[in-house]
Amino acid sequence: MSSEPRVRPIVVRPGARYQCFGDGLCCTDIHILGPLSKREAKRVAQVDPSGLTYDDDGDEEQPVLRVATDGGCHFLLPDRRCGIHASHGPMQKPDFCRRFPVGLVATPQGGRVTTEHRCPCRTLGDRPLLDEDNVMSSIVDRQGRPKAERRVKRVALTKKTKVSFDEWRAVEADLLGRLASGEDARNVLGVRPFPELKKSDWATELDAIAAECLDGSSFGFAALWFVEHGRRRLDREHRLRLPVRPWAAAFDRALARDGEPRTDVDVFSDWIADEIWSLKWTDDRTFDVVCVELATRLSIARAVARTLRADHACRPDRAAAEAIMVVELVGESTYWSDIVAKIRV
Repeated sequence: MSSEPRVRPIVVRPGARYQCFGDGLCCTDIHILGPLSKREAKRVAQVDPSGLTYDDDGDEEQPVLRVATDGGCHFLLPDRRCGIHASHGPMQKPDFCRRFPVGLVATPQGGRVTTEHRCPCRTLGDRPLLDEDNVMSSIVDRQGRPKAERRVKRVALTKKTKVSFDEWRAVEADLLGRLASGEDARNVLGVRPFPELKKSDWATELDAIAAECLDGSSFGFAALWFVEHGRRRLDREHRLRLPVRPWAAAFDRALARDGEPRTDVDVFSDWIADEIWSLKWTDDRTFDVVCVELATRLSIARAVARTLRADHACRPDRAAAEAIMVVELVGESTYWSDIVAKIRV
């Protein structure tokens, strides 16, 4: 069998569930709506040029979709459908809109379908099992061919140990099997959260995130939830100063789909399984670092979920789903990448 990464056959993680129900969270300022390529920006401008703006990422301005005053995308219709999709079809949308929360990773065993968990259509309420049919339209390019975001051939377990994909699969299969059996994700990761940082400490790093994110956006509020609960985990006397939850309505809609209630352990384990399965971390991290950073975010997520249950009477699976959204959002940010680069293992 060839060891070169490929996108066929399409491989779905057993037990993963997802279908887009238009809960609407992904089309808001919970994310930056971009960046767009020049070709994508041109397609958007053909629909409505006022829907484009520019974000300064520190190096150069990148085109992004404009956010309206209510926090929703400029093109988001009152019924939460995409105006570009409704008037011009899915292929007119930017790729990140059309694909989210689904991704594809080319591996020697085929194209792995991945899913993000900062979407209530993925984590809460009734959702069918994920399969090739219900994701194919999201993972193909404009010519109808599956398009991978990354290609993985070998996997670095530590700085000194890199293994073949077959060897990695044996390690991964054990971890995923334990998670699927109901074992607590903390035990499966097998490491303590909040590892030592090089030339820094966690309180300093968390406070820096808070200082950067006081912008009134939904992402900013989520980041403050992350910071406050991280500080609480480090200092049990820390007083929480929590902002509003502008994303709550999207989770209300997801809960209304009447899916069978799940335990919070199941919701957290499902997330950790997909974090491992996605192989996104192979871009810049070794697996030993991944384990401690996931253990840290899991610890913060559990703290957020406890607050949501205690102070907002959230059902355990809803509390866990919201908490995962918070820690996954921060985990995708450059703020978190900068912290992870300082982790000692």
